[in-house]
Amino acid sequence: MKIDCALENGRVFVSGSFMDLNIGIADGKIAGLSKLQIDAAQKIDCKGKIIIPGCIDAHVHFRVPGMGHKEDWNSGGRAALAGGITTVLDMPNTKPPTTTVELLEEKRKLVQGDLLCNFGFHFGTTTENLAELENAANENIASFKVFMGSSTGNMLIEDENVLQKIFQIAKAHNKIVSVHAEDEAIIKQNSEQYKSENSVAAHTKIRNSGCELAAIEKALALRGEAGNKLHICHVSSSAGLERIIAEKRAGNLTCEATPHHLFLNDADYGKLGNFAKMNPSLKGAQDNSALLHGIFDGTIDIIATDHAPHTKEEKQKGYWEAPSGVPGAETMLPLMLNAANENRISIERVAELCSEMPAKTFGIKGKGAIEISYDADLCVIDTKKEWVVNGDALQTKCRWSPFEGMKLKGFVEKTFVNGHLAYDNGNFDGSARGREVNFNG
Repeated sequence: MKIDCALENGRVFVSGSFMDLNIGIADGKIAGLSKLQIDAAQKIDCKGKIIIPGCIDAHVHFRVPGMGHKEDWNSGGRAALAGGITTVLDMPNTKPPTTTVELLEEKRKLVQGDLLCNFGFHFGTTTENLAELENAANENIASFKVFMGSSTGNMLIEDENVLQKIFQIAKAHNKIVSVHAEDEAIIKQNSEQYKSENSVAAHTKIRNSGCELAAIEKALALRGEAGNKLHICHVSSSAGLERIIAEKRAGNLTCEATPHHLFLNDADYGKLGNFAKMNPSLKGAQDNSALLHGIFDGTIDIIATDHAPHTKEEKQKGYWEAPSGVPGAETMLPLMLNAANENRISIERVAELCSEMPAKTFGIKGKGAIEISYDADLCVIDTKKEWVVNGDALQTKCRWSPFEGMKLKGFVEKTFVNGHLAYDNGNFDGSARGREVNFNG
């Protein structure tokens, strides 16, 4: 077999640990793993670097269709590649929302022209599209997404009978239900109580830990009745995490944490203002600690960004008018690498959370591992290089970050997508193309 490219002298993440190996790439696949030299048309020296499977961000909002002024698949794809992410799973709350098979197909066509990274889609649920879920179950989708609390878009579901049917349909077709777990009744009650407050600090009071816990308990009860697979998105509180821990042994339950819920808390409101407004809200320092412990003990299955950009102008409005959401694709892996450099987590765990486990959680074929015949989605990392987050220099269209000014140790040097060097030290190959991933179902 003719080897197109060999990555030499790197420390390669294989089967849970790092090894000194050379990687051979042919026809977009990993074709060789060897301690010996690999004869190849092109050779890239990775001495002093580590190589992990390309990261898989299972939770992004690339805003197309309908909100392309915030982000699009070209700008979002560049941000992903610069952050070592080779595959993204896009959420359905666009304009219009992805809640019919016809709209799903239209979204696929829109993405085709801007394919810098691999992609997949979550399918939206509403109170009125149960019949569409039956059709969508035969489509190549990551999950059925349920919003139990209001967020960007109008996809809130409060009717418990509808929720029950969604979970039942998911079980019948072996689909995952991914849940935004915040209880809308509590949000409404707290919004009324704090309606006179005009500071973003009210956000944590309105969307508090009890709000998340109540929704998680409801989702777990529905899963208990239906027996389907359940994924809890962006867990933000120790209370919510403890409830998940109690149910984990029953199986069919996974959860994710975001970098902003790991590394920011309500003490950051004073500095960031509405640029720290997101759903779920930031909680306290003790919740940061609980989430980090959840990484240690395996309760948290994956890290995902909930990359949800808005323009600076939108975020600079008053608290009640400013939208919730922050960008995060470009900073996810560097933040996790920085935590590893600070000995808060292991570098092996970073690779598991950002690459391996997202592929396993959503059943993505050929991704998430450096193995022979797997797709050559790879990330070459300089773990010693330090850099400062500068919103103006980021690839995301919104050009800001809640981590502005933070000094991070750990830098994405190169990103390969399907064997193609798509990103190299700040430079993008415009001919690189991702493709839609396949889910095992």
